[in-house]
Amino acid sequence: DIRNRQELNDIFEKENIDIVCHLAAQAGVRYSFSHPEEYITNNQVGFFNIIETSAKNNIKKFIFASSSSIYGLNKTFPFSEDAKTDMPASIYAATKKSNELLAHSYSHLHNMQCIGLRFFTVYGEWGRPDMAPTLFASRISKGKAINVFNNGNMERDFTYIDDIIEGVMKVIQSEIKKKFAVYNIGRGKAENLMKFIRLIEAELGKKVKINFLPMQAGDVQKTFADISKLKKDFGYKPTTNIETGVKKFVNWYKKYYGNDKNTNS
Repeated sequence: DIRNRQELNDIFEKENIDIVCHLAAQAGVRYSFSHPEEYITNNQVGFFNIIETSAKNNIKKFIFASSSSIYGLNKTFPFSEDAKTDMPASIYAATKKSNELLAHSYSHLHNMQCIGLRFFTVYGEWGRPDMAPTLFASRISKGKAINVFNNGNMERDFTYIDDIIEGVMKVIQSEIKKKFAVYNIGRGKAENLMKFIRLIEAELGKKVKINFLPMQAGDVQKTFADISKLKKDFGYKPTTNIETGVKKFVNWYKKYYGNDKNTNS
């Protein structure tokens, strides 16, 4: 539990840690509407506990998960790391922006290399059951309708999990001289949400029923990553297109969930 600093201190004292890659957080935009306190305690207090413990234990390389959500209401595409990120559209996004600011301070004060990764719509095997891909697959499999917001006029930079893992590992293993930096990590291509849904439908072989709804508060219409900096500094190269990624995800979903015994949706 990253909210428990004593527990963290015990782990650091026991283990010989030299790099920290901090991926733990309360994720998801919509849950932050009804449970904002979870985001403050996990994403701000928890993040502080991790980075403060790292500083006290002389960790020299600290990598952490940020989010594409911090681009908020930006309208210039693709999203560049140089864009202003002071217009978060959700509490989740605001906590992730605060992580970047705190990491910059710690990097400056403690001579700690801090690298933030802004993840873009990660999907694939072992995805969280409360996120869209698994929810869509579950409801389509059961013949239930799915909710699609903004009447389906949504675009996302869908990034397959294997490409994300490769990128994170490159950052962990590579030498870089920058003391503080943030990078987009995505596919580098915006895809229509309806295309993603139709691909899941085709792989499942079942017709999707859709409730088209207006845009939800705190959501954004489009995300699209400029990944040129991560390519340049770390040789990051995503290789999985959306057709291949969805096929792999649905094949895993059918094997893991079977007749949906493990889902409640």
